[in-house]
Amino acid sequence: MTRTILTFFICLGLFSCSVKQSETESSTADSVKITTLTTDRHPDKNFDLIDDFEKSKNIFRPDTFELFNHSTDGGQLIAYHTKDKDYLVLDIWLFGETGKIHSTYWTDRKLNFKIIKRTDFVYDKPYYEKDYKVTETTEFYSYSDSSFKRYNSDKQEIKNSDNAESEVKVKNFFADITKDIEIIK
Repeated sequence: MTRTILTFFICLGLFSCSVKQSETESSTADSVKITTLTTDRHPDKNFDLIDDFEKSKNIFRPDTFELFNHSTDGGQLIAYHTKDKDYLVLDIWLFGETGKIHSTYWTDRKLNFKIIKRTDFVYDKPYYEKDYKVTETTEFYSYSDSSFKRYNSDKQEIKNSDNAESEVKVKNFFADITKDIEIIK
């Protein structure tokens, strides 16, 4: 009987040590995750909209518009909206013989730009010719605190004299694409 009681207490002691160790490991793992999450955040808060949209895309309602007369092979605009978020997402694709453009605009409900992601795919020859090569360039454009900032594909800020030209380019592109479309906000 004494042997059984002694075995019971030893097992109980070992079990409580292993539980405590598991809790410590779990706690350590959680703090590592938290640290990783906070260090991965970009200082420009508009990049958070991109992440939020990816996580919440299923609650947005898409409206698709075909785009004719903007490129040789057409395109489309998909306007994502929901009453649960304070922003809209306008996803634009234009297709052509020597490239395509994918430009996504995150805006407020008044269509004021927050952040834009633009990827240009340039072909070295028309896509219907054999063995064409594609050059892909991605840039981000952010509007915060009444300023325009430009970032490369690694989300590093680009400080160039042609930033003003880039701002005009993205504004004019948006205006041209959306001029005949009524977007539900």
